[in-house]
Amino acid sequence: MEHNTRRFRLDAERLYIGLKAAFRIFTCTLNNFYCIPVHMCWVLLLQPIKWVSETTYWFLEGIMFRWLLSMVALWSYSAGYNVVEVGDDVWDLIEERTLVLFNHQSTSDVPLIMAAFNSRPNLSNNIMWIMDHVFKLTNFGIVSWAHGDFFIHGGKHHREASLLELGSHLQKFYIPRKRKWLVLFPEGGFLKNRKASSQSYAKKNNLPVLENVALPRVGALKVIVDNAAAEQHTDDTDKIKYLLDVTIAYPGGRPLDLPTIFGGWRPACDTIFHYRRYNIEEIPKDEETLTKWLYARYEEKEAILQEYYDTGIFPDAYTTHDPKFEPVETRRLTGQRVVHDTLEFILRHIFYIVSTWIWLSFLYWVFTSICQLVW
Repeated sequence: MEHNTRRFRLDAERLYIGLKAAFRIFTCTLNNFYCIPVHMCWVLLLQPIKWVSETTYWFLEGIMFRWLLSMVALWSYSAGYNVVEVGDDVWDLIEERTLVLFNHQSTSDVPLIMAAFNSRPNLSNNIMWIMDHVFKLTNFGIVSWAHGDFFIHGGKHHREASLLELGSHLQKFYIPRKRKWLVLFPEGGFLKNRKASSQSYAKKNNLPVLENVALPRVGALKVIVDNAAAEQHTDDTDKIKYLLDVTIAYPGGRPLDLPTIFGGWRPACDTIFHYRRYNIEEIPKDEETLTKWLYARYEEKEAILQEYYDTGIFPDAYTTHDPKFEPVETRRLTGQRVVHDTLEFILRHIFYIVSTWIWLSFLYWVFTSICQLVW
């Protein structure tokens, strides 16, 4: 009898998880269908403003971009997949030109980053993302393209040309459009895809063999330093003055992924974002020294992640400091969970649903008007 009761409860729990996952997948998919086309319709309608005032156009486009990112943030937040922030307090840099480096583990990284950033007003609107060119082929690719994000090509055959294009893009788009934060994934791909080649390269070149991160590629970082970085963080210039090194740590070393965020079938959990900030003058300019500096950061990430995975406690002691520079004095984040405004989610959903009705009504009117003229 007791065995049958346990089995019934287990079957009921599985049924609940399955039904919840089906409902979430349906609603998240529907959310994509009514948000992204409507966003692009409004962006097209705003195009004439660009002829009068580009600054006004990009300001309005940035607001709408943040609204759309809040829809992505809701996917993980509603499933209980939260972001917990530790390390340096970086939120006084929202209005500063800042380069942000992330380790890259899975397809859930970007939605969780969007969730963390969307909780801060005026941040998501003013971000430029540097992403793999494959992202351009996704449903969100057209939105990122319209926002002015850069799609980088990897591989030996495309790398040099892509880096030249990045330098040009920074000069023509990032700086003139007054974007603030610039997001880069130096590993050049997901850990599961890069791990084998990274370890093989490390063994051949007498470098540390890493398990929890891949050896980063310095090319894009070098281009950014050369084209968009200030000499000192105190300079009176509109170039990058700070660098944030962010380590993403999933509980137990088991990354979430996009299907899991859609379905919500894994138990709720906290993903840790560890922030470490540098003034731009701490970042080496020549390629060899910059490469060593970047490798050192990823060795630190390796140690941090390994200790977290082994103990379940996230350390905050790996903070080697270059004695040539004064330590950055900043407040510490001690494990705050990112919280979103539920009313904002509701109002933005209403905006997108009403906008869908408006645009469908407009297209129906156009269609019927054409039919009446023809027939």
